[in-house]
Amino acid sequence: MRRSVINDAQSSATFDYQRAIERVTQSAIYLLDAKCRVTSWNSGAEAIKGYSTKDVIGQPFFNFYPEKDQSEDKPMRILRQAVRKGSVTEEGWRVRKDGTEFWAHIVTTALFNEHKQVTGFLKIVHNYSEYKRLDNQRISLVDTTQKQKKLINKQKAEIKELEKQLQGASQKMQNAMKPN
Repeated sequence: MRRSVINDAQSSATFDYQRAIERVTQSAIYLLDAKCRVTSWNSGAEAIKGYSTKDVIGQPFFNFYPEKDQSEDKPMRILRQAVRKGSVTEEGWRVRKDGTEFWAHIVTTALFNEHKQVTGFLKIVHNYSEYKRLDNQRISLVDTTQKQKKLINKQKAEIKELEKQLQGASQKMQNAMKPN
């Protein structure tokens, strides 16, 4: 009887957990099996990446990466790092269903069974495009400010040189106008 109550409580907790994950809309949370196929997909993943659950379940996750990253084997390198380290955090470009790219902050966690065999991966993805845009804007403003400072310093030096020349010319004129 007690084992049944524990199993019921665990089933209820698992169901509640799955419902909670599904309700998260600001983060893409999904699972991959050991063969890198998508096995779960929350509403945040749909909102951020544009794929419906029907579109991705059972599909490999490589399409979420730009072609350049795919050709450089980046998706598999990240998974291998997660297996070695347990979890990997990174930022980079990712691709939506419509082909547009977004800047993402990604945590990839390797999942293991009791025999320490990889059973899959948990991926949590945040869309940082706005942060990236603001950071790029900040960098651009710093660069512009530095260029303006250099230009101002150059102009100050030119003005000083002109003042020096003007003083010299003025001195010559004064000397020329003095009676001998």
